[in-house]
Amino acid sequence: MRYVEGQLTPDRGWFHPIERRIQQAPGIENERILQMQLLDDGTVTTMYELSGDREVIEFAAEHMPELITYQISPMQDRIITYAHVEANEMLQGLLEIPQKFEVVPDFPIEFVGDGSIRLTTVGDEAQIREAMAAVPDGITVELEKLGDYAPENERLLTRLTDRQREVAQIAVEMGYYDTPRKVTYDDIADEVNVAPGTVGEILRKVESRLLNALLG
Repeated sequence: MRYVEGQLTPDRGWFHPIERRIQQAPGIENERILQMQLLDDGTVTTMYELSGDREVIEFAAEHMPELITYQISPMQDRIITYAHVEANEMLQGLLEIPQKFEVVPDFPIEFVGDGSIRLTTVGDEAQIREAMAAVPDGITVELEKLGDYAPENERLLTRLTDRQREVAQIAVEMGYYDTPRKVTYDDIADEVNVAPGTVGEILRKVESRLLNALLG
């Protein structure tokens, strides 16, 4: 079984109007798509992971005509939103690809800025390539990795944002997790050019997400 990881970028900056409306909400960020399914009636059920103020998210949801139903649940440092939405042409075209080419998108799917997502697709290599070629017009595809599928590694790392992975990697390389510790938040902060408090916040989130994934 093979996988391909790539970045999909919608030319207009969003795949579905709900994402555009989230982008416009102050202080709210799309983090990941935890699950998404195209239903027989052409509507879509999805679970988004968001960051930001729950009250702002609830206010934005009340003004999204594309929403059929929704639920919002805060969970530690993130907010999980279930949404049943009307599909648009682009989203429907994307969600029909796994059925047509017998490939499997590996959730969660990470947002990487400017409306782009980083997607891992699993299946036969020839079918994966055909699936990538069938991505609807208006979406730029940039393939980044191809190899044998290792779900335990891929799933764990996709729980972290690019910035979280970067800071965690530097912390490991500098010896923050050695016994005894070789560096402090201040040392790491100098390397990544952020405040020490921000380093601590990022590493706590990394530890929380990885431990929840392993033990939760």
